[in-house]
Amino acid sequence: MKKILLFFILLLHHNLYSQEDLNNLFIKCDRCDNNFLKNEINYVNHVREQGLADIQLFIYRNRNANNGNRYSLDFIGKNNFLDKKLSLVLDTNPRLTRDEIRNALKRKIDIGLVYFLIETDISDKINISYDSIINNSNSYESSSDKWKNWVFQSAGEVNFENETSRKESNIRIELDADKVTDKIKLQFDIDFERSNNKYENDNNIFISKRNKKSFGAKSVWSINNKWSAGFNAGASGDTYQNIDFRYYIMPAIEYSFFPYDEFVRREMVINYRIGYGYRNYIEETIYNKLDEHVYLHQLAFETRFRQPWGEIYTNLRGKTFLQDPSKNSFSLDSWFSIRIFEGLAVRFGGEIEIIRDQLSLPKGNASIEDLLLQQQEIATDFRSEFRIAIGYTFGSAFNNYLNSRL
Repeated sequence: MKKILLFFILLLHHNLYSQEDLNNLFIKCDRCDNNFLKNEINYVNHVREQGLADIQLFIYRNRNANNGNRYSLDFIGKNNFLDKKLSLVLDTNPRLTRDEIRNALKRKIDIGLVYFLIETDISDKINISYDSIINNSNSYESSSDKWKNWVFQSAGEVNFENETSRKESNIRIELDADKVTDKIKLQFDIDFERSNNKYENDNNIFISKRNKKSFGAKSVWSINNKWSAGFNAGASGDTYQNIDFRYYIMPAIEYSFFPYDEFVRREMVINYRIGYGYRNYIEETIYNKLDEHVYLHQLAFETRFRQPWGEIYTNLRGKTFLQDPSKNSFSLDSWFSIRIFEGLAVRFGGEIEIIRDQLSLPKGNASIEDLLLQQQEIATDFRSEFRIAIGYTFGSAFNNYLNSRL
């Protein structure tokens, strides 16, 4: 059956209304072209602070099944729209340009705003039209998918930099194949990286070479709306980690405290992995080994909340080797972005890792070149990082105008 694709286009005459007559809109989207949206959606006042808005719009972006992005739009009414809420979804694919994506997102926002503005005085200036012509090249879904939900992607990057005393070259190649449905997720990836750097100083020449290659496979099955099972497997080599070749396989199970279909706004999961691996080292390790078989397990807890008041993320992870439990690591990564009150926002977070599982460290002392050029992993008991940012905005509530001069 032939499908009809509807486009609702909102046509409003902004110049017939003053700033005071228009409704106030606050858009929170960290990965959108906000200047474009502000310029094109000119029938509302764009305000800098959500507490000043009649309509709050929070847009969250996540990877979707076809390796594009899913934009989840949450409209929340305030003041005269206090009891109104609306959620919309926009799916894009990798074939779309940035301009096509931002125009599609703008149209979706237009549709959402109609729900709020249709009962206001400005509704007299709303015209709705539709286009029944299908453009198969731009449609996101097809009634028959010859690829069976498989998406293939390749990417390559070459970078050369030259100065009198410095030469750098970097090559990276990526190949990915993914199949994602609500019942199963299959992912395969191949990565290759090579960097060659040369530095000269006072007739001294320092050369740094790093090579990394890897193959990874993941399979996940949906058991129900809170349980999943699967496995990870792969093989790799990495000169930085003193790994000539290694492979591993790790079955896993995961429980979600909230239904999986709510992950855009709230997520809390715990997962457990256990597996086997083999490692062949480039140089003899500090434990006098050139190769070894390893058995390990890992427990991880992750939570994320995206709400109008801000966002919270925490990841707690512990890993230990079964053949020697004293070889283990623990990490905590957490950050908070919270709106304290009108105009004041605070973002702080940090990461700490306790490390007792560096099995691949080469025997002997690292050279000064290894330290400065980061050619190999260095022994350490911990890593830590802390960051904080505070922003306060005050002044005019309106944020409608764009000016790109100079």
